[in-house]
Amino acid sequence: MPRSVFTTWLLAGLAVAVGLYAWQGQGYWEYSDGVYAYSARAFVNGAEPYRDFAAAQPPLFYLLGAGILSIHDGIHFLRASMGIVDLGLAALVLLSVWRLTAVPVAAVAAGLLALLTPWALHEHAQLMPETFAAPLLLGAALTASREESTPVAGLLVAAAVSCKLAFIIPGVLILLAGPSPRRGLIALAATGAGLVVLFAALFGADVWREAVVAQRQTGLVSLHYAAELGVQGIWNLAPLLIAAAFAWRLRDRARDRALLRTLVAFALGSLLLLATVAKRGSYLNVVVVAEPALLALACCGAAWTVHDRSRARLLWAACAAGLALQTGSLLISPDSPKAFTRPFAAKQAGRRLSGQALDRQVKAATSCPAGVANSGEPYIAYLARRRLPGNQGDPFIIQHARSLSRFARRTDADQPRCP
Repeated sequence: MPRSVFTTWLLAGLAVAVGLYAWQGQGYWEYSDGVYAYSARAFVNGAEPYRDFAAAQPPLFYLLGAGILSIHDGIHFLRASMGIVDLGLAALVLLSVWRLTAVPVAAVAAGLLALLTPWALHEHAQLMPETFAAPLLLGAALTASREESTPVAGLLVAAAVSCKLAFIIPGVLILLAGPSPRRGLIALAATGAGLVVLFAALFGADVWREAVVAQRQTGLVSLHYAAELGVQGIWNLAPLLIAAAFAWRLRDRARDRALLRTLVAFALGSLLLLATVAKRGSYLNVVVVAEPALLALACCGAAWTVHDRSRARLLWAACAAGLALQTGSLLISPDSPKAFTRPFAAKQAGRRLSGQALDRQVKAATSCPAGVANSGEPYIAYLARRRLPGNQGDPFIIQHARSLSRFARRTDADQPRCP
């Protein structure tokens, strides 16, 4: 890639990232972000995951979160750090489109839009497994497309799975789509086995009980609720899905056929993750993983047809308009983003809390005695630097998993509470 292309993207990307940092502030968007931020801080302060507090994901995710908060555990440093991870994902989208098209405008546009797709914006700079897994899996798609770097792809997939087990689905599909799937799968198995041994040595058998058994015990949501989430996900992905499907018809124009195959495999595997919303406690943040590959394919299709005298331009314009409406509604009205939320939804799928309402809750929690357990949500406790009952950052998994009853008893016994 010419240095001028990367420099142009980097300067514009930094400007967008700074703007998003100012726009987001310390607003409360995602329940799980507060769960993981609180748990990571507890880890930094000496509590051990799986033993002292319930941990619903594999160890690498908590190690990454604790690594960030060990430098500084304030919310703004956390947001800035996760924003850098998002910027890294955008750089990989830039590289993907460049390798497929060699069109500077398409590559730079894709690299910037990667920060502004609907769920990338909704989940911007959140401490979530998806935030780390999206660049790891896209990196795997890039490296799996070349035979000599296939083992690296297997290692990256293993890292993504070590953040959340469900990412094995897109990870394996990426490796199977590459020119040397056997080497990739062997690298994945070897790296995975090594990580299992390492994590068992560090945290013992409780990792399996909490990251696997407890997750299975949470059960399933109602079919109606799962369908509502699924429709919302499809609504948000529709512009990219349509554009990417059309781009597949133009696959003969790709400069790197192997990369095109691994990107398509990544997209399909990520779409399969939508089925996980049927599990109680899961949400549409998995869409964050699907967007980068679909966006890269869509931008490639636009670049391949830019000089064609056909109706394809109308398709790209319609898809771009749909994407802009969703993103724009979220930027302009984050608490009530009408175009972002699916039609006929009973509730707006925007920000949970911000401004004076958030300040009031944080102030109420801060006014409580420091040693008394806080009865609020994990994100509020994190901002107020107050202790949750039993020092448990994930009340949901404790309440719904039988295997975590010891944490539930510890939490119930932690009285009194404030506010």
